[in-house]
Amino acid sequence: MSQDSEKNKPGSRKGIGQVTTEPKSIKSEPPELTPQQQALRQAVITEFRSKKIKAFVAKQVKHINANRQVADGIRFLFDENGLPPANAPLEDIISERKKIESEIRWFEAMANEMRGRLVQIKEIEELALEMIENPPVDE
Repeated sequence: MSQDSEKNKPGSRKGIGQVTTEPKSIKSEPPELTPQQQALRQAVITEFRSKKIKAFVAKQVKHINANRQVADGIRFLFDENGLPPANAPLEDIISERKKIESEIRWFEAMANEMRGRLVQIKEIEELALEMIENPPVDE
């Protein structure tokens, strides 16, 4: 039994593959690898890092786009240097407000129209279900 217990100890059995399963660092190349395996290993590491960087950049671009949309919405309030003008034309501010309010009213009207259509479709659906449940009786 003492031989069996020695065989089951961690690190006491002989590895199956050419490379240890617990590398000390990804920076050092394992000496057991062939040149082709080393090239494949390096390609996998490079691919992993590039995907990680790509995900990070995509997340940052999302934040940039959101900030840019906010900036575009209020850009009319600033001059070409990004500073508020000394005498901001009140007419421009009022016209922009009116434009936004009219867009909001248009969206609200569209939403009301869609709600009306939804009510009609639900009524038709309920009538159709009633007709399926209670077929007409022929005399």
